[in-house]
Amino acid sequence: MSTIDEPRVSAENVQQRLDFESLVSDISSKFINLRPGEVDGEIEDALRRLSDPLGIDLAVLWQWSDLTPGIATATHVYTRQGVPAPGPLHQAQFPWYAQELLAGRTVVLPSLDALPAAATVDRENARLIGVQSNLALPLAVGVNQSIGILGLSTVHAQRDWPPALVKRLQLVAQVFTNALARERQEHKLLQNQARLAASADLAGLAFYEVDFRADVAHVDDRLRDLCGIPADRSQGLQALEVWM
Repeated sequence: MSTIDEPRVSAENVQQRLDFESLVSDISSKFINLRPGEVDGEIEDALRRLSDPLGIDLAVLWQWSDLTPGIATATHVYTRQGVPAPGPLHQAQFPWYAQELLAGRTVVLPSLDALPAAATVDRENARLIGVQSNLALPLAVGVNQSIGILGLSTVHAQRDWPPALVKRLQLVAQVFTNALARERQEHKLLQNQARLAASADLAGLAFYEVDFRADVAHVDDRLRDLCGIPADRSQGLQALEVWM
């Protein structure tokens, strides 16, 4: 299997590294101006594009459940043909992994033999699902505010994870984290708007909300009528501009 990080330096290996750096840069650029509804598709595509040149058999983005503590759900998955997709990840199945990742530490395993003695449970469960090598990257917002895990595994052969490669993949993990955090914030904002709009409707009030950091203004139909804001003035801060 040819990968981007064979020990011997050659013109071909240098070109492979440059190609992978270009791939990481291209993936990162695609997430800059994504709308919330576009994030999932781009993450799925990025997992596929990363896995092929690296010989990854199973690439999974797990997110911790808000409803069930200790459970991570595989929300974005890429598998090579014949490799089954994983089910929910229970923290009790991988207690050592969970401890490391929740503390914000990356787990680098060229083989399961690299696991410490304290990870006996983790080793046995990894063997049961056929993992030979694994790189697990924490997805964290702020300091140790974990929202999930990016896991890259091989099941057909072992592989090394050179530091330079790990650093590039950590960059990708942070890009995913930022996109998911923005999506969660947008979802929370929409939920708050719906609740406020419902309350305002019951009270017979007009409703508006302005987010100057995101350059977005939301107004309801009652406020549009009161202030004479045309229906087509709904992008960015257009409604506020008309009002002013």
